Amino acid sequence: QIGKFTLDLGDMAEQGEALNGPPPPDIKEAWKFYETYTLPRRVLKDGATDDYRKLEPGEVCEGSGLYGVWETPVDEIGDFGLGVYLYYKMLITLFGCMVVCICLNIPAMSLYMSNDYPAASVASFQLAIGGNAVCDTVLPVCTTSPCTCTILEVDDSLPPADKEAQLWSITGDGCEMHANCEMDFSLAYWDAAMLGFLIVGLFLLAKLQNKIVEEADEAEQTAQDYSVMVHDPDADAVNPDEWQTFFSQFGHVTYVTVAIDNGVLIQKLAERRLVSRQIAFETATDEERASMFDPNENDTAFEGLSKMKKRLIGYGLSNDVSAMRKKITKLDNEITELLDKKYSAKKVFVVFETEAAQRSCLREMTVGTIPALMDNASNIAPNQKFRGENILSVSEAPEPTDVIWVNLETSLSHTIKELTATMCLTVLLVAFLGFCIMAISESSPTIAGFFVAACNGGLPAFMKALNETEEHMTQGSRQQSLLLKLVLSRWFTAALIIWMIRDYEDTIRESFLTKAAAILFADAFTTPIIRLMDPAGRLARNYTAKSAKTQSKMNSFFTNTAWFLAERYTDMTKSLFVGLFFSTLYPGGLVWTACSFVMCYWVDKYCLFRIWKQPPAIDASLTAASRLQIAVVCLVHSLIAALFFAGYPFDKVAPGSTDGTITINKTLLNGNADTPVTLTQPIYYSTGTKRPDAVVNIPTLDWMTDEQKDVVKMYSIINIVVIVLVCVGYFGRTAAFSLYKLFYGEYIAVGDPNPDLYSFVPGIETYVPVYQTDKLPLPLLACDLSLLDQEHISFTADYSKQDLTKDSVITKAAEAGKDVKSCFSVCKQYKSEELKKHEDSQGK
Repeated sequence: QIGKFTLDLGDMAEQGEALNGPPPPDIKEAWKFYETYTLPRRVLKDGATDDYRKLEPGEVCEGSGLYGVWETPVDEIGDFGLGVYLYYKMLITLFGCMVVCICLNIPAMSLYMSNDYPAASVASFQLAIGGNAVCDTVLPVCTTSPCTCTILEVDDSLPPADKEAQLWSITGDGCEMHANCEMDFSLAYWDAAMLGFLIVGLFLLAKLQNKIVEEADEAEQTAQDYSVMVHDPDADAVNPDEWQTFFSQFGHVTYVTVAIDNGVLIQKLAERRLVSRQIAFETATDEERASMFDPNENDTAFEGLSKMKKRLIGYGLSNDVSAMRKKITKLDNEITELLDKKYSAKKVFVVFETEAAQRSCLREMTVGTIPALMDNASNIAPNQKFRGENILSVSEAPEPTDVIWVNLETSLSHTIKELTATMCLTVLLVAFLGFCIMAISESSPTIAGFFVAACNGGLPAFMKALNETEEHMTQGSRQQSLLLKLVLSRWFTAALIIWMIRDYEDTIRESFLTKAAAILFADAFTTPIIRLMDPAGRLARNYTAKSAKTQSKMNSFFTNTAWFLAERYTDMTKSLFVGLFFSTLYPGGLVWTACSFVMCYWVDKYCLFRIWKQPPAIDASLTAASRLQIAVVCLVHSLIAALFFAGYPFDKVAPGSTDGTITINKTLLNGNADTPVTLTQPIYYSTGTKRPDAVVNIPTLDWMTDEQKDVVKMYSIINIVVIVLVCVGYFGRTAAFSLYKLFYGEYIAVGDPNPDLYSFVPGIETYVPVYQTDKLPLPLLACDLSLLDQEHISFTADYSKQDLTKDSVITKAAEAGKDVKSCFSVCKQYKSEELKKHEDSQGK
């Protein structure tokens, strides 16, 4: 402390700096820090030869090593959380599904690549793989007889889009171009078989994943298995002893965490830590620090800055140590004011010693949202009402690392307003991108396809930033919100907008399908390779870090890239969506879709072990949401397939029953006219556009062949069946459960309760209030650590350096007589008799 200024140097000490003459930063030490502390590591369990456990963040253990990208089995990815494990399992499952789908599409691929489907080769190599329905064999026809038509000689040196325009160009009264390709409508039955396989497979996948969830729940005990969360505690019920007494009627209570509405205070303290850390990064010697913390020296230094520098600092575009020091002073004043505020209980987490006690509590106390709000439920006994009056809203607690503690005070109405605002912005962004795609596609279909891929790559960053403005109580809730936005934006930009803006007659033309091929190819190779390169992270570690003045700042560049599991799920389902959306027109796209699943599995596995930040423990909710998306994908595929078979060959004429004559004049490339050719052929009649008047129950029309009519009737039935299955089996079930929970609540136990006692489960966590940010390597603790067993904290560190309650601004306020303890949430342990006996036997 110098004068009236105080700076927390915990982060500096944590990185190993001394206050007197620290050594110059060493890049080798930074790489050692990266491998030891940043990257996830594992170590053999005691007495095991091939069974590993994952080290906690910050934990150092002799004999530990990095996860091997090639040799680590997928089951071991479960160390990173159930949601992450299920993501990789789903990639494997979807790859297997794509192999089956490709096999079922072999007849279509064979037809499109054979001489029976008279189409010339396409310019796009992506589109050429696996066959496509592009029809570039045209026939000039007349709707009146006789007629004289003029066509153009195609200039092969032109770009594909211009060549296509010349090919379909025809002038003359009663003259039209007809797509002279014959479709084998029996392919529809193979496509229907593929759709049936996907729907049956989806239901089997749900059963398999539910079984995995149940087995994982039984195989590994976590804090969630022993805990409940109270959503509506009495505002003044901040004493954990009162909650321990109340819930002890169901069994021994081992921990009680009372979370209060101090989110703003914690955020200010965390911001202060971040600013202190920045100052430590920029000050290499004791003398530099001392001069900055002297009030007069600091003010003089700040006033000596140029006006432009001050203006840039004000806009957040630049910084200076003197400005950061002034910010510390401002934060100290704001924190001191917040310490005078009276705080209320917002959530309570109760950890039982046994899983049976937790299940008993949930079975007895689960009520609907409405009865809990009205404190009126007939199934709740008087002894189960808190303070004899409050019917508590109780549910199974999320995992400790899933909780966002500073947001627990957020009200439902505030959440609804935020979600509405962000969804409106998402819709506006998607509409803007739709206009851009439409404009680009008119000039270059290939560039439009890669622009769509670029949008899909850039959208996650924007959506993440937008999502950060929402105040979610759990990481899972935040990820589900991001999932919804990304699904809406990615599906629309990747396929729907391309389909909607096309000219109907362009459906089986190369210019249209090239866009889909470019998107699928980019999904399979371009975006995974960019993800693998991690340009920002590699630039920071290999170049930017070398300019650091201190070791702590250099180490700060050796952190991993933040990522969201929701973004990976939507990327996976988007590839499936685009592949199946266009599969009837472009069955070869399924090959690229299968490749994308293989690439994503290995690239994302490498990223998980070497590039990405370690994720919080997220449950299977994102997996369940992705199954719903796959069900919608099946429905969309059915609708598009029906429209394809009903609209083929996507022109404006159909052959009549009488013949006539047509004279064809061809304009050569040199501008001269070729020798006219007169032919006798059927007189065609105009059908107008062949766009069906319906999407689900498509009517048959006179110009259709008998086989085509049968296929259209079949798909109309399939569409109705799939809509019923999706709406009833997924949306209807979800709506019914949501309605039921409003009035009665919902608690369904999975498997039998595990007999293991909470206090004896190795590595288990408890609900310790923390503040986590991507700007810090480890979370900051926000409660009194003396009331709990520090072995139950979710990370390993020198906890005194991570404890916000010991910051100088807090200790000064306590010395001044402020009741600072009431400004922080409380996590208190109540040891069981079994634990006490065990500790006595160990001499503790």
